[in-house]
Amino acid sequence: MNKDSEITSFSPTSPTVKKVASALIILGNLGFWSQLVLGSVSLVMLLFGAAVLGSGSDPSGNENLALFCATIGVLTLILSVFFFFRRYISIGKSLKNARSGSDRPNKKFTIRLIRLGLTSNLIGMLISILGAEAFAGILLSKASRIPSVTNTLLDSSQLITPAEMTALLANIHTIFSHFAGITLGLILLERINR
Repeated sequence: MNKDSEITSFSPTSPTVKKVASALIILGNLGFWSQLVLGSVSLVMLLFGAAVLGSGSDPSGNENLALFCATIGVLTLILSVFFFFRRYISIGKSLKNARSGSDRPNKKFTIRLIRLGLTSNLIGMLISILGAEAFAGILLSKASRIPSVTNTLLDSSQLITPAEMTALLANIHTIFSHFAGITLGLILLERINR
């Protein structure tokens, strides 16, 4: 019996299946907790930034686009946390505890599920990068309009606000969290395909 048929048939005593089950449980927990912590920090920062920036101080609408992208990035992160917690860990446990091959999920299903989780992270990361780029553009635009002479009176709308920096940082945390999910998902795929 080769490795592929061992995982596909899920023989109860197979050491390969036990390794895959352990990897799914361990990396599922690691992905869940890392994305939950980073995502929670991103969500709190985004809520703070959105509350302050929601007043419509940016007439061009770039802040609204940036906040929309940040929100979608966090929502896809919630989906990724669900994949790590509800799917990867539960598949690992069912592989570990099933009595027969028919009780266990097959290799194709597991790989398809991990790819779906990776796709969710990639889409979330792309949207979060777009949001971070929009916020960085807003900050660059404001920074370029600040006069270099310090005794000149400034309009307060020209200054970079802490809320804008917080929203940018929320996007960066979301990007890092999606990166962690992608990395762990790729490690899981590599472990399953060994």
